[in-house]
Amino acid sequence: MSKLEQITAFIHVVEENGFVSAAKKLNLSTAAVSRQVTTLEASLGVQLLKRTTRQVTLTEIGLQYYQHCKNVLSELTEAENAIAGSQQEASGILNVTSNRYFAMHHIIPRLPGFMAANPHLRIKLEIAERFPDLAQEGIDILFGVTVEGPPGLVRRRIATTQYLLCASPAYLEKHGIPKTPADLSRHLYITHSMRKPMDVLTFRDDKEIYLEPALWLNDTRAMRECAILGMGIIKLHDYEVADAIHSQHLVEVLPEFRGPTYPVYLYYQQSRYLLPKIRRFIDFYLS
Repeated sequence: MSKLEQITAFIHVVEENGFVSAAKKLNLSTAAVSRQVTTLEASLGVQLLKRTTRQVTLTEIGLQYYQHCKNVLSELTEAENAIAGSQQEASGILNVTSNRYFAMHHIIPRLPGFMAANPHLRIKLEIAERFPDLAQEGIDILFGVTVEGPPGLVRRRIATTQYLLCASPAYLEKHGIPKTPADLSRHLYITHSMRKPMDVLTFRDDKEIYLEPALWLNDTRAMRECAILGMGIIKLHDYEVADAIHSQHLVEVLPEFRGPTYPVYLYYQQSRYLLPKIRRFIDFYLS
């Protein structure tokens, strides 16, 4: 019997809560499963399981070994699935999360072509302004964010952006036009509730100004509309306010003090073997 067979028998005993149930699952005799686990323990020189007439439980070292084995087998299964699917068409459901701007201007306009090229693939697109836990929520692609993600994720740059300070002409006529960053302390500031920190503005040469927000919102489109209505000054990405500035619904404030440029990323989970659905999305949208 191979080491892999012994490990498989051990995992089944743990997950089926006993040798009899594990044997039925593996279509083996109870004695054969017991022999595989005993041989595994002997080769390791440790006791993995505590056996009584009523139950089987993991020892402390057995629990550690079980967790490592599960991770290894999971990677093995992932590799085999990737190899098996590498020559196949992308299939299943591709879960994508994107903010509204990139969904409307980058993903959806090209979606007909992508779906035509991958007819067996179904798409679930969530439009949201958040940085989700990709593994926990089963999200394949996170599209269009400037936030630095955790180290376990892979990121690809898709664009660059700058934050612009904007206000409506009516607001500036009523409250005055700020000449320096320090002048902002006398103005109403609208911020995004998910920003951390949400009360700091960074300008050229990394100069920072702290402001007490007058309004918190969790949606950039809503922030823009509030600014257009004359409710205060906003800080949004250039691509989110470009059309409003062009139509003169908004005016850029303190353009000579613009802060640094930021990259915009696409994120996906780190894996040695990308599933075809993820690889084809990345290749299509970054080509």
